[in-house]
Amino acid sequence: MEASRKQLRELLAQLVLSLPSENFSSEFPGSLPVLTLLQGQYSKVLQSEDYLTLVFNDETREILGAYPGQGLVDVLKSFVETVSKNFRSKYGNDELAAFHLHLVAIALLQSFIQINFTGPALENNAREDFFPGVDDKLLHTEAIQVLSVTGQQAYELMEGPLYFIIAALIFEKLVGSEISLLQDDFNVAEITEYYGSLESVSTEEPVRASVQWWMARAVQVHTSLLSEPASVLSTVSSLLLNPSVANTLCPAVDGNVELQRNVQCAYFLECARSGIHSQTEYLSIPLLGKARKVSNFTFVLSGAKAKRTKFQKFHTSALIVLAKSETANLYSIKEGGQEVPESFELNSDLLLERPQFESLEDIEFTDDKDSGKKRIKLDLSLQSGEVYNEEIDDEEEKLLPIALRKENIPEELQNVDPNDQPGLSDLDNVQLLLRLATLRQTSPAGNALVEEELLALVSRVLYTTKDVNWAVFSRALWERSVLETTKARTIERGILQMTSLVEEMGIKIKTRMIPQVAEEEDKVILASASRLRFIHQLPLMPQWQMDSKLAEKFMSLGVFRSAVEIYERLGMVCEAALCYAAVGDDKEAENILIERINTHPRDARAISILGDVRQDPELWQKAWDVGKYYKAQGSLSHYYYSPPRESGIAKNVDLAIKHMNLCLSINPLSYENWFFYGCCGLETEQYDLSSEAFTRCVSLDDTNSHAWSNLATSLLRTDKVRPAFNALKKAIRCAGESKTTWRIYENYLVVAAKLNEWSDVLIAARELVNLRGNGSGEDSIDIPVVEKLVEILVATEFPTGDGAKMTFYQTSCVDFICNLLPTVITTSARAWRIVSRVEIWRRRPWSALECHEKAYRALSHRPELEHDETAWNEAVDACADLIAAYESLGELPGKHDADDLVCKDWKYKARSTVRSLMSKGKQMWEDSEGWEKLQEMKEELRN
Repeated sequence: MEASRKQLRELLAQLVLSLPSENFSSEFPGSLPVLTLLQGQYSKVLQSEDYLTLVFNDETREILGAYPGQGLVDVLKSFVETVSKNFRSKYGNDELAAFHLHLVAIALLQSFIQINFTGPALENNAREDFFPGVDDKLLHTEAIQVLSVTGQQAYELMEGPLYFIIAALIFEKLVGSEISLLQDDFNVAEITEYYGSLESVSTEEPVRASVQWWMARAVQVHTSLLSEPASVLSTVSSLLLNPSVANTLCPAVDGNVELQRNVQCAYFLECARSGIHSQTEYLSIPLLGKARKVSNFTFVLSGAKAKRTKFQKFHTSALIVLAKSETANLYSIKEGGQEVPESFELNSDLLLERPQFESLEDIEFTDDKDSGKKRIKLDLSLQSGEVYNEEIDDEEEKLLPIALRKENIPEELQNVDPNDQPGLSDLDNVQLLLRLATLRQTSPAGNALVEEELLALVSRVLYTTKDVNWAVFSRALWERSVLETTKARTIERGILQMTSLVEEMGIKIKTRMIPQVAEEEDKVILASASRLRFIHQLPLMPQWQMDSKLAEKFMSLGVFRSAVEIYERLGMVCEAALCYAAVGDDKEAENILIERINTHPRDARAISILGDVRQDPELWQKAWDVGKYYKAQGSLSHYYYSPPRESGIAKNVDLAIKHMNLCLSINPLSYENWFFYGCCGLETEQYDLSSEAFTRCVSLDDTNSHAWSNLATSLLRTDKVRPAFNALKKAIRCAGESKTTWRIYENYLVVAAKLNEWSDVLIAARELVNLRGNGSGEDSIDIPVVEKLVEILVATEFPTGDGAKMTFYQTSCVDFICNLLPTVITTSARAWRIVSRVEIWRRRPWSALECHEKAYRALSHRPELEHDETAWNEAVDACADLIAAYESLGELPGKHDADDLVCKDWKYKARSTVRSLMSKGKQMWEDSEGWEKLQEMKEELRN
């Protein structure tokens, strides 16, 4: 029995990995349908002798025939229930029945993906398979409505939505969920609670593990059918795809190390992709790090001398990604190659097709806070579990590790030829593309350095890989094209390549710009398997989304008409309206949206966008009532926070908070909305609310220093000083070397002082002077705090004797007080006295005396001395201090330790100081109290 279960685990693991059929091996009795799936013959799975009569028989046909008299979802739920009963009757064993029904769901899901994401088109038709004779338009319209979530309409012109709906219902049946995601009135909280309560899968439940993994994939596909990510789908996907799933399919006890490593790597890549889809890409960074460690993938961004143009006489610096995979690769095919889309040549009269590298060199990166390098520092324990057993080290995971010097390049990469790097495994290529997607989403658009890094990443996939998979290669071509459309000399190739990739799908393209050769049937079948092999690890991009990205590119280039034509062809009415609004034609945008709403009165997104165009709160409220469209509540919140002048409405922060709360109840994964919500809480002094909001912010993106700082402020207001201190520490760590964070350091100093964390106070005080010294001078010094630091310092003994060393605090404090502060002190005698006190502690009386002299000069040279008695009295007190310093320090051993004194003629200098000050104040202050004090000092010095 255990041997049979081990065979089942290996079979399902190979299916999850979508291994090439040439490399498939299994001794499990029911492996033939799995082989059929791996060959890309999805329709044959349903038509096989084993499954056909179980899926289509008199009973199921009768159930399907109830449509359209009954609702589509109700009919299909009854259909799935009956099919499930049929499978249990035939196979007897519940696990075996679930296994075979699971394969049917996979075949349906993969069929849907093929006809919408990768091509080529299928010959069979979903309506003819399940609802022959039913009106196609009616069926399609209701199917699209079923796939809509939280007010967002699914893409209307998708092909075969029935395939996806039936697959999703089968997965839900196998998981045991009684709450379907395919209904309008599902409760988000109930859905989240159910999937959150799923127990970890044991090694005795491989079918359950595979079902959860494939259902998570189906949910990700569902997300891609919407115009914006639905957080409820992202949450369900992450809850289904937990570490126990990967452990169950390929546990260590089975002994298949290579299969286990590939399953683990695929698991981490898919978890990372889920973060990218849900726009919480910062959570993907540690997962990508774990994938790198599991696959032993080595890569680094470095510099190399290269020629970029055809007439270049010398080599110049360029970025290059050096990478190397381990030799073992389950996806390698021994015979034959893999079909790949055509890569168009640049055909430039100036630029080379690819840089010709000469040698590796040391590189210099500008200290650009937005480049995406220094801000990434995440807790690598996130989502860690049994799957990845290697102990996590403390080193931060970077999206793109950098070697600034040749000797910093990993040893295994130092001898790599930059012009002929070894081929990478497909999963490592996928990892590079996921890192590219994450880096792009976490970096500002238009940053030249970031674009060079992205181009180096995509070049590593395109130019140095042998036998690359179709999906991987086409995605790399797409990413290169997007980058090339921003440059004048490469834009032509970029647009042509994007158009070619859209047409390569072979989906709903009637008029082709680029002729294509007809392919043989067997090659088409093989192509479908190859194209879908890594579709569940790469960021999903259906054909219509690629087309719409092409339209966005036309818009950015000012080719407005072409962009609108694409949107109209795709049936993307909202996007077309936004195009018109972007060029200032609000009237046409309104007309398009009104026509859309008249024909689709429940399209909440269209209603909300019309509200955005008109700035009409009633439309936003209607969008919420119709479909719980979260962006409508977000628009209402911003509207009441900052109402337009013509509205005549006063700012109402409480109302803004109420609407944003409703928005976040539907979409709790929006960093921007939580940040705005927290700021509203701070403004209205609702500190518990702001604490929760900024806690959510840092859980979604813990690299934003402003969120950490605001969280600290909120915690301080609720007397949670220690947590606030920790939050400020994190804020400083995330801010890095940014020169705009002096307010954070100011708060950090205050909180650290409250907690008596004087080492941290010292750090904050130093940074405040560094950040504000040039502009604010001595105002950047917090005198009372610095005096306390000095008090702590002088309470310790100055180290003496051979080999004696100061402690870290002593060294840091002395450097701050004696070296940094004097560079910013101008008129503060009090600050100079602080420095003097430390110099005395250091047993440097000559320096202490200099500080007293500077303190006196700072007060005696002020212009207000002539009319302000307070200034006059301060100068007199400084003079008295200087005289006392001359008397106490003048005869001490001097600086050079050669029987010299600190100030041999101190009496003369003291008398001269008193006479000088008296001459300045004689005309104005001769009869004042300060004058009398000077007279007394003069007499004492004379005697």
